[in-house]
Amino acid sequence: MTFRSLTANFYHLILSRSSRNIADSFYWIALSIGLIQVYQIDAGSLSLFALLGLIPQLTSFLYGPVIDQIKQDKTWLITFQVSQLFLIISIICCLTFKWQVAWMYGLNFLFHLVTVCLNTMQMKIIPDTLDNDDDLIDKSIDLQYATSNVLDILSNFLASCLLAVISYKVLLQLSLPFFIAAIYFICRIQLKPKQTIETAADKEPNKKENLAQSIAIFRSSPYASLIVMVESFLSGGTDLLLTLMPLYLLQEGISIQLVGLVLAVQRGADLLGAFIAPKLSISPRRFFFMDYIISGTCLLLVFLVANPYLKLFLFFLTFVIIGISGNIFEKLIYAEYDHDKMAVVYSTNSSLYAFWGILFLLIPSVYQNILVLGIAINALTILVGFYLAINYKKEA
Repeated sequence: MTFRSLTANFYHLILSRSSRNIADSFYWIALSIGLIQVYQIDAGSLSLFALLGLIPQLTSFLYGPVIDQIKQDKTWLITFQVSQLFLIISIICCLTFKWQVAWMYGLNFLFHLVTVCLNTMQMKIIPDTLDNDDDLIDKSIDLQYATSNVLDILSNFLASCLLAVISYKVLLQLSLPFFIAAIYFICRIQLKPKQTIETAADKEPNKKENLAQSIAIFRSSPYASLIVMVESFLSGGTDLLLTLMPLYLLQEGISIQLVGLVLAVQRGADLLGAFIAPKLSISPRRFFFMDYIISGTCLLLVFLVANPYLKLFLFFLTFVIIGISGNIFEKLIYAEYDHDKMAVVYSTNSSLYAFWGILFLLIPSVYQNILVLGIAINALTILVGFYLAINYKKEA
């Protein structure tokens, strides 16, 4: 089976997501610079800005079931994307006319809320755009993951280069055509209308019902739900270590100027993993315990070995494994859960990732020994890997 087997609908969805990917890269890089230049916000305020943006993701399990019940998927996809475009224009106006910083906090929160809803809707319609064909869904994940990684690297690199010759305001404005292109490609998607019988519960959902429904659907696959909980926890730990990386380099006597090189190695390794993953034929139940043992060991050694070149190689190897893991994780989700409940599954997963992300980001406020944190997080990763390996042997 080749990528030619994928439907025109799916390619329109990919082109829409790719356009948004480029727009997002331009937007986030320009926004971070604009906040500092216009409002001179300090590290604490910038951290608060980021944390507020995580709240919609953290609470998405509450409105995931509502999105799942939406029948007019295409209409709402366009609505969310137009809303996103309107918010970007509002943020540009806010920076240009120097409105109060409170406006920026509010617009940033709304932008994240719309983005979470939009991502959930896109996750929901993927099976429909591929006629619920499991083989095509697996192939589509290979294409999505590789495309996303390539565009992330290229668009971030291009945005960084452009900032050498243009202002952050111009870069923000350059993101607008890509947001508009994303809307255009969504308009090209043709989805079959859903004919379902609405019950009273569908029409008047409440928070308690939404929460119970999210938990029930999430737990419908015991293995997948376990992996999601483990992945979200370890992702929070890894993100914390990456956030603290500049400080760790200074502690190790390594030039802070090498942060760019380290990040380039990380993204390159992640991209390599995305290209390797489609060529692997391994079941998720076998892969994940190997993933945690190998990646945990490599990243643990990063904190234990002294040679900086060996550290960099181990860091590279870790993120090759993580790049492969992301691909197989998405395939696991589509294989284990009901395709009609993808919105609920995605929103619940997002909430877990946001919860652990926030929790780990709060750790440095009470404990700041990066070496101990690195050793502890990765030792725990290895232990989880051995736990899954023992369970795998019992089931085999």
